[in-house]
Amino acid sequence: MSGSSPIGPLVLPLARWTGLRAQISLTVPSSACAVLQEADVVGDVFVEGHADITPREIVVNLQVRCHTREICGRSLEEFEHPLELPVQILLHRSLTVQGVVWEDDGEDVFEASISEDLRELDIEEVVRQAVVLERPISPVKPGTPLPEGVLEEDVQEALDPRWEVLRKIRGSLN
Repeated sequence: MSGSSPIGPLVLPLARWTGLRAQISLTVPSSACAVLQEADVVGDVFVEGHADITPREIVVNLQVRCHTREICGRSLEEFEHPLELPVQILLHRSLTVQGVVWEDDGEDVFEASISEDLRELDIEEVVRQAVVLERPISPVKPGTPLPEGVLEEDVQEALDPRWEVLRKIRGSLN
């Protein structure tokens, strides 16, 4: 992630946080965030949580709720899929860093070093990455029936033949 992008609408107001804990509540239309539109986010994005603040670090725990535009794998119909996902951001204050330097270590926690005087932190890209990782691989629109001629029992049996071998082993142990 880049630390030099212009500030967007999904911004954490670091300068306004006082005390040891700050509550966070943001509601932003996805149409106001180009990177979220590219990730097929539709409607409003709700971000709620809190930040635990120490002199050297800020730990931000967020819950993000939104909808993504998906195409059903059975009916090929477009539908809105609800997502609710946790996002954790760890910020290290540094005298040697200018702006924001994001670390890319592939962990579940988004980590960055920030300058001491940083007033706002744009989290659009963080939210986009979290949404992309949570989107379903093969979405199915709720209520969409199985294709004609396929029974629910057939689907259960065809999932993985190794389960039958494991059932036999479990039965022999009992």
